[in-house]
Amino acid sequence: MSLNLVRAFSCARTVFAKKMVVYAPLPNLRNGQNLMEHIKQSQYAKFDKSGAKQAALSLHNKERIRADDIVTVVYKNQKPVTGQVLMVKRAGLNSTILLRNKITGLGVEMNIPVFHPNIIRLDIVRRPANYKPRNRHYYIRNSRLDVGELSGGSK
Repeated sequence: MSLNLVRAFSCARTVFAKKMVVYAPLPNLRNGQNLMEHIKQSQYAKFDKSGAKQAALSLHNKERIRADDIVTVVYKNQKPVTGQVLMVKRAGLNSTILLRNKITGLGVEMNIPVFHPNIIRLDIVRRPANYKPRNRHYYIRNSRLDVGELSGGSK
């Protein structure tokens, strides 16, 4: 009797086994581009239509923003901000620059996200004759190398 039960179960498996369904391959979306790369490029197109901000941060560009440059950041709804670049963080859409200026003798630092929608452009006001041999100039704070009071607004 137990032999009949075993056969009944084995027959039930073969009779009720599901067939595998094979679908046609999906068409290539985004021209075969990786999803994250596509999202990144669409965000760049949204926040940097002209490509000027990307060019200002590109390591392949000779005219890129570097530490020790004097930069003016022009906003849509507020006055421009001028300062010496202490640090450039290149992290795609999360890229930032750290500006330092002295206002009425007090050192002020501003961490500015480059691809923020309210930033219109970044203007390089002045470049040094020779760049210092470091990428991040935190050491100039409260030293003889510290920036003076930089005028904001125009070149």
